[in-house]
Amino acid sequence: MTAACFTHPIDLIKVQLQTSTSPTKALYATRRIVQEAGILGLYNGLSAALLRQGTYTMSRFAVYDLAKDQLKHSDGSHLMIHEVALATLLSGLAGGIVGNPAEILNVRMQNDQALPLHLRRNYKNALHGLFLMLRDEGPRSLAIGLTPSLIRATLATASQFVSYDFLKDQLLAAGYPDSISVHFSASFIAGLVATTVCSPADVLKSRTMAALQMQSRGKIGVGRMRAPPIWRTCSSIYKNEGFRAFFKGWLPSYIRLCPQLVITFVIYEKLRKTYFSRYS
Repeated sequence: MTAACFTHPIDLIKVQLQTSTSPTKALYATRRIVQEAGILGLYNGLSAALLRQGTYTMSRFAVYDLAKDQLKHSDGSHLMIHEVALATLLSGLAGGIVGNPAEILNVRMQNDQALPLHLRRNYKNALHGLFLMLRDEGPRSLAIGLTPSLIRATLATASQFVSYDFLKDQLLAAGYPDSISVHFSASFIAGLVATTVCSPADVLKSRTMAALQMQSRGKIGVGRMRAPPIWRTCSSIYKNEGFRAFFKGWLPSYIRLCPQLVITFVIYEKLRKTYFSRYS
Protein backbone atom coordinates (compact mmCIF):
# COMPACT_ATOMS: atom_id res chain seq x y z
CA MET A 1 0.00 0.00 0.00
CA THR A 2 2.91 2.32 0.73
CA ALA A 3 4.28 1.65 -2.75
CA ALA A 4 0.88 2.32 -4.37
CA CYS A 5 0.72 5.81 -2.82
CA PHE A 6 4.05 6.74 -4.42
CA THR A 7 3.39 5.22 -7.85
CA HIS A 8 -0.34 5.88 -8.37
CA PRO A 9 0.01 8.90 -10.74
CA ILE A 10 2.19 6.82 -13.08
CA ASP A 11 -0.28 3.94 -12.92
CA LEU A 12 -3.13 6.29 -13.85
CA ILE A 13 -1.25 7.56 -16.91
CA LYS A 14 -0.38 3.97 -17.89
CA VAL A 15 -4.06 2.91 -17.84
CA GLN A 16 -5.10 5.90 -19.95
CA LEU A 17 -2.40 5.10 -22.51
CA GLN A 18 -3.44 1.44 -22.64
CA THR A 19 -7.14 2.19 -23.13
CA SER A 20 -6.53 4.80 -25.82
CA THR A 21 -7.01 3.53 -29.38
CA SER A 22 -5.04 6.45 -30.84
CA PRO A 23 -1.35 7.29 -30.38
CA THR A 24 -1.03 9.25 -27.12
CA LYS A 25 2.07 10.49 -25.37
CA ALA A 26 2.50 10.20 -21.60
CA LEU A 27 3.34 13.90 -21.25
CA TYR A 28 0.22 14.91 -23.19
CA ALA A 29 -1.98 12.68 -21.01
CA THR A 30 -0.39 14.12 -17.86
CA ARG A 31 -0.90 17.71 -19.00
CA ARG A 32 -4.53 17.05 -19.92
CA ILE A 33 -5.27 15.53 -16.50
CA VAL A 34 -3.60 18.39 -14.62
CA GLN A 35 -5.37 21.03 -16.73
CA GLU A 36 -8.76 19.43 -16.14
CA ALA A 37 -8.55 18.35 -12.51
CA GLY A 38 -5.36 19.86 -11.08
CA ILE A 39 -2.47 17.98 -9.49
CA LEU A 40 -4.86 15.95 -7.34
CA GLY A 41 -6.38 14.59 -10.55
CA LEU A 42 -3.31 12.36 -10.81
CA TYR A 43 -4.57 10.58 -7.70
CA ASN A 44 -8.02 9.74 -9.04
CA GLY A 45 -8.87 6.19 -8.04
CA LEU A 46 -6.31 6.00 -5.23
CA SER A 47 -8.84 4.34 -2.92
CA ALA A 48 -9.37 1.58 -5.51
CA ALA A 49 -5.62 1.17 -5.92
CA LEU A 50 -5.22 0.75 -2.16
CA LEU A 51 -8.08 -1.76 -2.09
CA ARG A 52 -6.37 -3.63 -4.92
CA GLN A 53 -3.10 -3.74 -2.99
CA GLY A 54 -4.91 -5.00 0.10
CA THR A 55 -6.58 -7.84 -1.80
CA TYR A 56 -4.63 -8.73 -4.95
CA THR A 57 -1.07 -8.13 -3.79
CA MET A 58 -1.40 -9.40 -0.23
CA SER A 59 -3.16 -12.61 -1.30
CA ARG A 60 -0.43 -13.28 -3.90
CA PHE A 61 2.35 -12.90 -1.35
CA ALA A 62 0.51 -14.99 1.24
CA VAL A 63 -0.35 -17.89 -1.09
CA TYR A 64 3.11 -17.88 -2.73
CA ASP A 65 4.85 -18.18 0.63
CA LEU A 66 2.39 -20.83 1.88
CA ALA A 67 2.79 -22.87 -1.31
CA LYS A 68 6.59 -22.71 -1.12
CA ASP A 69 6.41 -23.76 2.53
CA GLN A 70 4.28 -26.79 1.67
CA LEU A 71 6.51 -27.77 -1.25
CA LYS A 72 9.91 -27.25 0.39
CA HIS A 73 12.24 -30.25 0.57
CA SER A 74 13.21 -31.84 3.86
CA ASP A 75 16.89 -31.79 2.85
CA GLY A 76 16.82 -28.03 2.32
CA SER A 77 17.46 -28.20 -1.43
CA HIS A 78 15.96 -25.66 -3.83
CA LEU A 79 12.50 -26.23 -5.29
CA MET A 80 12.31 -27.75 -8.76
CA ILE A 81 11.10 -25.65 -11.69
CA HIS A 82 7.69 -27.36 -11.81
CA GLU A 83 7.26 -26.79 -8.05
CA VAL A 84 8.01 -23.07 -8.37
CA ALA A 85 5.63 -22.94 -11.35
CA LEU A 86 2.89 -24.52 -9.23
CA ALA A 87 3.44 -22.01 -6.41
CA THR A 88 3.27 -19.06 -8.82
CA LEU A 89 0.20 -20.48 -10.57
CA LEU A 90 -1.68 -20.90 -7.28
CA SER A 91 -0.73 -17.46 -5.99
CA GLY A 92 -1.54 -15.80 -9.32
CA LEU A 93 -4.97 -17.44 -9.46
CA ALA A 94 -5.69 -16.49 -5.84
CA GLY A 95 -4.64 -12.88 -6.42
CA GLY A 96 -6.57 -12.60 -9.68
CA ILE A 97 -9.81 -13.91 -8.17
CA VAL A 98 -9.64 -12.03 -4.87
CA GLY A 99 -8.46 -8.78 -6.42
CA ASN A 100 -10.63 -8.66 -9.54
CA PRO A 101 -13.39 -6.37 -8.13
CA ALA A 102 -10.76 -3.87 -6.97
CA GLU A 103 -9.00 -4.19 -10.35
CA ILE A 104 -12.22 -3.23 -12.17
CA LEU A 105 -12.74 -0.24 -9.88
CA ASN A 106 -9.11 0.78 -10.35
CA VAL A 107 -9.31 0.75 -14.17
CA ARG A 108 -12.69 2.48 -14.29
CA MET A 109 -11.78 5.26 -11.87
CA GLN A 110 -8.42 5.90 -13.53
CA ASN A 111 -9.92 5.92 -17.02
CA ASP A 112 -12.92 8.10 -16.13
CA GLN A 113 -11.26 11.41 -17.01
CA ALA A 114 -10.37 10.18 -20.50
CA LEU A 115 -14.06 9.61 -21.34
CA PRO A 116 -16.75 12.07 -22.48
CA LEU A 117 -18.83 13.48 -19.62
CA HIS A 118 -21.93 11.42 -20.46
CA LEU A 119 -19.95 8.15 -20.28
CA ARG A 120 -18.29 8.76 -16.93
CA ARG A 121 -19.27 6.73 -13.88
CA ASN A 122 -18.11 9.34 -11.35
CA TYR A 123 -17.33 6.91 -8.54
CA LYS A 124 -16.55 8.93 -5.41
CA ASN A 125 -14.34 6.23 -3.93
CA ALA A 126 -13.84 2.45 -4.07
CA LEU A 127 -16.71 1.62 -1.70
CA HIS A 128 -19.10 3.91 -3.58
CA GLY A 129 -18.03 2.32 -6.86
CA LEU A 130 -18.50 -1.17 -5.45
CA PHE A 131 -21.99 -0.26 -4.26
CA LEU A 132 -22.96 1.14 -7.69
CA MET A 133 -21.54 -1.91 -9.48
CA LEU A 134 -23.63 -4.28 -7.37
CA ARG A 135 -26.74 -2.10 -7.61
CA ASP A 136 -26.63 -1.32 -11.34
CA GLU A 137 -24.87 -4.35 -12.80
CA GLY A 138 -25.43 -7.14 -10.29
CA PRO A 139 -22.98 -9.52 -8.57
CA ARG A 140 -21.76 -10.86 -11.93
CA SER A 141 -20.11 -7.50 -12.59
CA LEU A 142 -17.45 -8.42 -10.01
CA ALA A 143 -16.13 -11.00 -12.51
CA ILE A 144 -15.83 -8.62 -15.48
CA GLY A 145 -12.53 -9.18 -17.27
CA LEU A 146 -11.65 -12.05 -14.95
CA THR A 147 -9.93 -14.14 -17.64
CA PRO A 148 -7.36 -11.51 -18.74
CA SER A 149 -7.00 -10.52 -15.10
CA LEU A 150 -6.10 -14.11 -14.14
CA ILE A 151 -3.66 -14.39 -17.04
CA ARG A 152 -1.96 -11.15 -16.03
CA ALA A 153 -1.90 -12.09 -12.34
CA THR A 154 -0.27 -15.44 -13.11
CA LEU A 155 2.31 -13.87 -15.43
CA ALA A 156 2.99 -11.08 -12.94
CA THR A 157 3.51 -13.51 -10.07
CA ALA A 158 5.78 -15.76 -12.11
CA SER A 159 7.87 -12.93 -13.56
CA GLN A 160 8.12 -10.90 -10.34
CA PHE A 161 8.54 -13.56 -7.67
CA VAL A 162 10.57 -16.10 -9.62
CA SER A 163 12.95 -13.55 -11.13
CA TYR A 164 13.34 -11.82 -7.75
CA ASP A 165 14.00 -15.09 -5.88
CA PHE A 166 16.41 -16.26 -8.60
CA LEU A 167 18.36 -13.01 -8.71
CA LYS A 168 18.51 -12.75 -4.91
CA ASP A 169 19.79 -16.35 -4.65
CA GLN A 170 22.45 -15.64 -7.29
CA LEU A 171 23.64 -12.54 -5.45
CA LEU A 172 23.73 -14.37 -2.12
CA ALA A 173 25.61 -17.28 -3.71
CA ALA A 174 28.15 -14.80 -5.09
CA GLY A 175 28.98 -13.78 -1.53
CA TYR A 176 26.92 -10.63 -1.11
CA PRO A 177 25.30 -10.25 2.34
CA ASP A 178 21.53 -10.54 2.72
CA SER A 179 20.97 -6.78 2.88
CA ILE A 180 18.83 -3.99 1.44
CA SER A 181 21.27 -3.54 -1.45
CA VAL A 182 20.69 -7.16 -2.56
CA HIS A 183 16.92 -6.81 -2.23
CA PHE A 184 17.04 -3.50 -4.13
CA SER A 185 19.12 -4.91 -7.01
CA ALA A 186 17.04 -8.09 -7.38
CA SER A 187 13.70 -6.23 -7.31
CA PHE A 188 14.99 -3.55 -9.74
CA ILE A 189 15.80 -6.15 -12.41
CA ALA A 190 12.65 -8.15 -11.61
CA GLY A 191 10.65 -5.03 -12.47
CA LEU A 192 12.16 -4.97 -15.97
CA VAL A 193 11.31 -8.65 -16.54
CA ALA A 194 7.77 -8.34 -15.15
CA THR A 195 6.91 -5.21 -17.14
CA THR A 196 7.87 -6.83 -20.45
CA VAL A 197 6.19 -10.18 -19.74
CA CYS A 198 2.94 -8.68 -18.43
CA SER A 199 2.45 -5.80 -20.88
CA PRO A 200 0.28 -7.62 -23.49
CA ALA A 201 -2.00 -9.14 -20.83
CA ASP A 202 -2.17 -5.80 -19.02
CA VAL A 203 -3.30 -4.01 -22.19
CA LEU A 204 -5.95 -6.69 -22.84
CA LYS A 205 -7.22 -6.42 -19.25
CA SER A 206 -7.46 -2.62 -19.34
CA ARG A 207 -9.16 -2.61 -22.76
CA THR A 208 -11.72 -5.22 -21.65
CA MET A 209 -12.70 -3.40 -18.48
CA ALA A 210 -12.75 0.04 -20.12
CA ALA A 211 -14.78 -1.21 -23.12
CA LEU A 212 -17.41 -2.66 -20.81
CA GLN A 213 -17.77 0.68 -19.11
CA MET A 214 -18.51 2.41 -22.40
CA GLN A 215 -20.96 -0.30 -23.46
CA SER A 216 -22.85 -0.17 -20.18
CA ARG A 217 -23.64 3.50 -20.78
CA GLY A 218 -24.56 3.07 -24.42
CA LYS A 219 -27.43 1.40 -26.26
CA ILE A 220 -26.54 -2.11 -25.11
CA GLY A 221 -27.66 -1.45 -21.55
CA VAL A 222 -26.31 -2.61 -18.24
CA GLY A 223 -28.42 -5.77 -18.04
CA ARG A 224 -27.15 -7.13 -21.35
CA MET A 225 -23.51 -6.29 -20.76
CA ARG A 226 -21.08 -9.02 -21.84
CA ALA A 227 -17.30 -9.17 -21.87
CA PRO A 228 -15.83 -9.35 -25.39
CA PRO A 229 -13.86 -12.57 -25.97
CA ILE A 230 -10.11 -12.20 -25.48
CA TRP A 231 -9.35 -13.43 -28.99
CA ARG A 232 -11.62 -10.73 -30.46
CA THR A 233 -10.02 -7.96 -28.40
CA CYS A 234 -6.56 -9.29 -29.26
CA SER A 235 -7.38 -9.53 -32.96
CA SER A 236 -8.86 -6.03 -33.01
CA ILE A 237 -5.80 -4.49 -31.37
CA TYR A 238 -3.40 -6.25 -33.75
CA LYS A 239 -5.46 -5.47 -36.86
CA ASN A 240 -6.13 -1.79 -36.10
CA GLU A 241 -3.03 -0.74 -34.16
CA GLY A 242 -0.30 -3.29 -34.84
CA PHE A 243 1.85 -5.49 -32.61
CA ARG A 244 3.41 -2.54 -30.77
CA ALA A 245 0.01 -1.66 -29.31
CA PHE A 246 0.35 -4.64 -26.93
CA PHE A 247 3.20 -2.72 -25.29
CA LYS A 248 1.39 0.59 -24.95
CA GLY A 249 2.30 2.26 -21.71
CA TRP A 250 5.43 0.10 -21.25
CA LEU A 251 7.59 2.99 -20.05
CA PRO A 252 5.16 4.34 -17.43
CA SER A 253 4.47 0.73 -16.46
CA TYR A 254 8.15 0.18 -15.75
CA ILE A 255 8.56 3.55 -14.04
CA ARG A 256 5.62 2.60 -11.81
CA LEU A 257 6.45 -1.06 -11.24
CA CYS A 258 10.17 -0.71 -10.57
CA PRO A 259 9.92 1.54 -7.48
CA GLN A 260 6.79 -0.32 -6.40
CA LEU A 261 8.60 -3.67 -6.44
CA VAL A 262 11.65 -2.19 -4.74
CA ILE A 263 9.55 -0.71 -1.92
CA THR A 264 7.35 -3.82 -1.67
CA PHE A 265 10.15 -6.38 -1.56
CA VAL A 266 12.38 -4.33 0.76
CA ILE A 267 9.51 -3.90 3.25
CA TYR A 268 8.48 -7.54 2.81
CA GLU A 269 12.00 -8.80 3.52
CA LYS A 270 12.20 -6.58 6.58
CA LEU A 271 8.86 -7.92 7.88
CA ARG A 272 9.83 -11.50 7.04
CA LYS A 273 13.01 -11.24 9.12
CA THR A 274 11.34 -9.54 12.09
CA TYR A 275 7.58 -9.80 12.48
CA PHE A 276 6.85 -12.95 10.39
CA SER A 277 9.75 -14.92 11.88
CA ARG A 278 8.03 -14.89 15.28
CA TYR A 279 5.19 -17.02 13.89
CA SER A 280 7.18 -19.37 11.70
